[in-house]
Amino acid sequence: MPSIDLLLYMDHLDTGTVGARAAMALARRLGARLDALYVADLPAAAFSLPEAVPVQLEETRRRCAEAEEHASAWQQALAAQSLTGTWRVSQGDSVQTVCQAASGYDLLVMERSQQRSDAPVGFGKVSRSVFGTGRPVLVVPDNITVGEVGARIMVAWNGSRESAIALAAAAPLLRQAAEVVVLDGSSMLPDDAIAVLPPPGLADWLQRRDIRARIDIFDAGPAHAAGPLLLKAAHAHHADLIVMGAWSRSRLAEMVLGGTTRHLFMHSDLPMLVAH
Repeated sequence: MPSIDLLLYMDHLDTGTVGARAAMALARRLGARLDALYVADLPAAAFSLPEAVPVQLEETRRRCAEAEEHASAWQQALAAQSLTGTWRVSQGDSVQTVCQAASGYDLLVMERSQQRSDAPVGFGKVSRSVFGTGRPVLVVPDNITVGEVGARIMVAWNGSRESAIALAAAAPLLRQAAEVVVLDGSSMLPDDAIAVLPPPGLADWLQRRDIRARIDIFDAGPAHAAGPLLLKAAHAHHADLIVMGAWSRSRLAEMVLGGTTRHLFMHSDLPMLVAH
């Protein structure tokens, strides 16, 4: 099996978080390397008051030094799970730094708070990283109990470019899963839309990659109904992971009109492997 590299973004120094546990579960399943990245946030706004810059820089240096001391704890946590990886520390704008660092990895893991957010859904740290990194992202709600990740997978397929990228990124997991259910909502696409998978389409694509999956037709009706129905279906199938494209339409449109990504980011109690 080809080597797989995972990057976990940590916005605090506790190596026992839900996000870290989900990342380790995923790394064990894939036999992957798992690196962790802590960023001492130094946004551009920190330089708006010149007289405050020395204080900001000194505080950032202090946080980086404190973070470096957690390298051994990370190595111990990995060793306990028979995993390998490194502990990385950087400084700068969190989203820009994460996107830059993640470009060399196969997948980025980020924990998302379901109770508090740094911005409206679609404009927070996780959503901006999904947009900016160009890599698939495992979004882990912070209020879940982590067991297995990727044993029972539900794929939300709508024939979009985003869902095709997510599907391809999930292929190593899909091959190993005990059960894969694909909800095919591509019938909602316009008739003249070009297919994003080689002909003859989804079933053939899965078969040629040795992915055993059941494909069910999914008709959610109005666009705003898809999110709740997908989450209900994931629970019905006892899924431990949802695979889907993210933000097929603009974040502003989803914020105003509602949308599947927005709903699942707000309400999902399952990890989601998403791509944009």
